[in-house]
Amino acid sequence: MQKFWYHSPVRFYKTMEELEDMTNPQNTQFFGHKKPYPLEYDSYHRILIPNYENEVPEGAELLLWIVGEEEEIVPCEFGTFENKLVRVTFICKEFLTGHFEIRTTAGQVLYYSNCIQFIDSTDGYGRKHIRIATKHTYNRNMFSYDQQQFDWMITNLPGYCLGQFSIDEEIDTGTAGDLEMSVNNDAWVEESVNYQFEIEGDNNVLTFISVHSVNNDFYIDGTKRTRKEKAEVEDLSAAVTFKFSNQKDVNGLNILLDEGEIFDDVMKYALSNDRRTYIYAIDNEIGIEVKR
Repeated sequence: MQKFWYHSPVRFYKTMEELEDMTNPQNTQFFGHKKPYPLEYDSYHRILIPNYENEVPEGAELLLWIVGEEEEIVPCEFGTFENKLVRVTFICKEFLTGHFEIRTTAGQVLYYSNCIQFIDSTDGYGRKHIRIATKHTYNRNMFSYDQQQFDWMITNLPGYCLGQFSIDEEIDTGTAGDLEMSVNNDAWVEESVNYQFEIEGDNNVLTFISVHSVNNDFYIDGTKRTRKEKAEVEDLSAAVTFKFSNQKDVNGLNILLDEGEIFDDVMKYALSNDRRTYIYAIDNEIGIEVKR
């Protein structure tokens, strides 16, 4: 039984049974345990927790573990509101693989995630997976809107900008009376850019973009964009292309996102296991590490 749809490439469930429920179409696609979801290492990620049975034990301190061949603590920050867990923000500087577990310091597991893998997505052409920033406006009852930082989700998606851009245009022409020539009565132009994804049979990425790209606040690589049309699916190929248009301010400039303002609540945070202590800060989206 699926209580709710969870449009996120990284999904946190209350029980391992929910995570491994193969009657849930979101679990039967790849990015389950057998094929980890790729997360960019050395980058901040913010994932929202559904507002459903998300109460935190009073006074409990939480840790984010990644469980694979070994267990490691991942430096993170938890967002809570009215004693409910509403988000988790994390960064990892190691190439780890496994599933997340949100635990109390006493060892109680509150959430499990699907399997993930921290990677460097840079390909042979120097491109990296695109970075998505979006506000959860598709389900206002399922996610918190009480504080500005809570409603953003920021992470990467396995897609590339392939240098494909175009101009969409509409022109209204007319005749200039006795001059016997055409004139432009009105014209409209818009910049568009394409992004390509290798889906490999998975719909989690497709549904994520389809749902979140209708939000008014949707950014790709820090630039505000609006989806233009449905995905273009190539014949006999796993490649899917999405087309977006750039949004402009009153000066005609692209509208940019300052992630530092969103992550200002993670300016300093320290976690420790028995081997290391981290202190992370944000400086123009760069994680700073101090080892003691």
